[in-house]
Amino acid sequence: MNVRCQLFLWVTVIIFLLLSSCVKEDEDKCSGLRGVDIRFYSSTVCQADTVYPQQIGDLLYGVFDEKEILVSYEQLSNVELSAGYSRHVTLTSGLYTVVAWSGIDPEYYTVSGWQIGVTWKSDFLLRVIREGSGVTLPADISLFYGESPALYIPESKGPETYYAWAAVNMMEITNRLTVSVEGLSDPEAFEVFIEVDNGSMNVNGSMAADEVIEYQATESVTGSVLTASVVLLKLETGITNTLVIRSRTTGTEVFRGNLLGTLLLKNPEVNLACDHDFTIRFTAEDQCECGTYIMTEIWVNNWLVHSYDFEM
Repeated sequence: MNVRCQLFLWVTVIIFLLLSSCVKEDEDKCSGLRGVDIRFYSSTVCQADTVYPQQIGDLLYGVFDEKEILVSYEQLSNVELSAGYSRHVTLTSGLYTVVAWSGIDPEYYTVSGWQIGVTWKSDFLLRVIREGSGVTLPADISLFYGESPALYIPESKGPETYYAWAAVNMMEITNRLTVSVEGLSDPEAFEVFIEVDNGSMNVNGSMAADEVIEYQATESVTGSVLTASVVLLKLETGITNTLVIRSRTTGTEVFRGNLLGTLLLKNPEVNLACDHDFTIRFTAEDQCECGTYIMTEIWVNNWLVHSYDFEM
């Protein structure tokens, strides 16, 4: 046998052994790894730049298949988002979406655990903890939710590794309101609260059925001005959302109005998808020096949404 034939024979044997090893010992050498490379960011219709919110210090994310059933999830702490931050999940071929949450603090929410193969994207996720019907959330709490577009992982046809990109836009769904009332004869005798039925949410970011709850304010008085700060969850039209200013002693309401229709959305510059910090300033006048008040001016983020003049 000449040298050329011997060389061909040995090359054939080596290739055969490599292929056998690939099949028997490590299937990934033949098929290649498949999965998703998940990136997290934040962007709204009101801002051109992509940002990485510092408030996001933890993540709960899950991958759902084309039937919207959970196939993988991970819970992380000490997260610092950046352009280079990503998570890798190995998957088989198929159609997937990624859902992510941040800020689910067990001190303020009761949470339903996720189970692979059991949890659906439409299942219940969290319920804000309340005392009776009252809820008080701290000023530094932030809740974020995001979902990626659907992505397809094709079947493997070779040893190449393939990871599809999944971009998850983390959108804040907490809101902070500062309400001030000027003109009350005894401002310390009044309270501010907001009635909303938004205290429960599903995995997919939609609101779950719930009772109306009262978000309680942190209040202070400076001179003749009552100032109340309130933190509450997602705001959207079509649900109960009512702001109330009421006497603590008599229960008499000096104002009750729709937080969105009567107040926030009367300012044409307010966009609930982008804005989460609001100031509402009321000017009250006693019509008869008998504790019967009327709101003569209402400002939302320095925009006059209501003005009423009258003579005593």
